[in-house]
Amino acid sequence: MNRGVLALAAMRTGIGVLAWLQPGWAARLFRLPQPEREASYLWRLFGVRDAVIGTATLLAAEGDRRTWARVGLLCDVADGGAAAIGAARGELPRGSATALIAVPAAAVALGIAAVR
Repeated sequence: MNRGVLALAAMRTGIGVLAWLQPGWAARLFRLPQPEREASYLWRLFGVRDAVIGTATLLAAEGDRRTWARVGLLCDVADGGAAAIGAARGELPRGSATALIAVPAAAVALGIAAVR
């Protein structure tokens, strides 16, 4: 598997760990307001998902990496779609919506290139 899959998995793991350990820092990274107590829980849900997918990709046998990379790719598509829905409904601040759409879109582009 190419370096792109490994780099994407490492970034996913890092962002996931950050979101789980420090939801406020993760919110700042995506230009979102500081989370209230309940929102910190949601950041941690996102964080553990990304940390597990990224770590599984990094630790997987060569033949299984492509599968884990595709799982991450599907999550990125869903994340970008969720941000687009939130933006269309006015549920996200404009700057945050841009970041929340652009980051997964870039990950999708890198992911598609990497799994080919």
